[in-house]
Formats: sequence, C-alpha cells, structure tokens
Amino acid sequence: MPNDHLGFISSDGAEREAVLDDTRKLEAMRSDVRYANAGESSQLAAADREQLEREFAAIERASAALRRAEPALESWTSPPAATLHKPRPVWLLIGVLWLSTALVTLGAVFAITALVG
Repeated sequence: MPNDHLGFISSDGAEREAVLDDTRKLEAMRSDVRYANAGESSQLAAADREQLEREFAAIERASAALRRAEPALESWTSPPAATLHKPRPVWLLIGVLWLSTALVTLGAVFAITALVG
C-alpha cells in the first residue's frame, strides 16, 4: 500500500506516510480497546439480556392487563364494516385537464397573433 498513489494526497510521499502512520495507530488503539473491553462485554451482555427480558415481561403484563380491562380495543377481533364510496371517474379528471390545456394553448395562440399582427 505504501506504493499506491492516493489522489487526494500529494505524490511526494511525506503526507502519504503520515496518513498511513495515523491509520496504523488508530487500528492499534481499536484493538487495544477491544481487548480491554473483552472481559466486561460478557458481563454487560448478560446484564443487558436480563434487563431486556424484564422489560419484555413488563410489557406482556401491561398488555394482558389492558386486554382484560378493555377488550373492545383489540381491533383485530371485530373488523369495522367496510364503507364503499363511489370513486370519482378518472375520465372526468382527464377531460378537465385536456380542456384546460386546450384553453391555455388557444389563449397563448390568440395573444401571439394579437401581438404580432
């Protein structure tokens, strides 16, 4: 990689080496942090799992209490009656658009002929 030319760095090599040194130092620091946190991560993961399980249990208890208190809130038990309304015809909209386009075009043609003629 030291022989690769990086387009955003000058080709003299000094800046490139400085960037590569910084990159190597950063990678070394990352590996040190990973190694230092390896022992703590298993304890944190177990604590996080336990906390997550407690929160799921609390949510399940709350939802069960809500189901007992307000059974009508369950929307999937009785779906609402479908109300069908008559949609507007698309052809009406298309016709109105064509008519308005034709009127604007005729107005522009009339204005041009009046100004030229």
